[in-house]
Amino acid sequence: MDLFTNMPELFPLMRGGGAFLVAIGLGILVGSFGRGRWPFGGLLAGAAIGILIMAVGGATRLIFDEGVRTPIWQWAVLGIAMLVEVYLVSVVAQKFPDTESRPFWMWLLFVVGAHFLILGPSHGPICALLAVLCMTNAWIGLRATTVDLRVSWAIDGMLKIGAGALMVAVSYRFV
Repeated sequence: MDLFTNMPELFPLMRGGGAFLVAIGLGILVGSFGRGRWPFGGLLAGAAIGILIMAVGGATRLIFDEGVRTPIWQWAVLGIAMLVEVYLVSVVAQKFPDTESRPFWMWLLFVVGAHFLILGPSHGPICALLAVLCMTNAWIGLRATTVDLRVSWAIDGMLKIGAGALMVAVSYRFV
């Protein structure tokens, strides 16, 4: 169980990533309660709050740094994951130009989940597990067309909140 006891040292990006996931998950969850542009607005608000949390944490080093330096390869993995996500989102937007459609939103959720797989080596096994859960939720959302897509959206938000909170919690040493 060395992996789980040494997570703060092995995955120093985990705490910041977890804090971001909580914020964006809350935005997604709130967005799931509305119609029309609510999901997108919630997503943007959550992302903005998450970026603010990471910026403040990075500037103060109180939240995100306990003397452990992130290896350069983990920063490279983060960069690659972001580039892949941007590319795949553009593919989804081209394939499904109707941003109000179920396929657009479910494939968008799937793509975001897929990029968490890439982040697994830099953000830890919780992030990799989140990837599988998010992609499964999106796949079910694509198939269960009689269920309001906001249900899948809400589940996605709750998954991100839960995984993010767990990532933050295990990034601290309690012993």
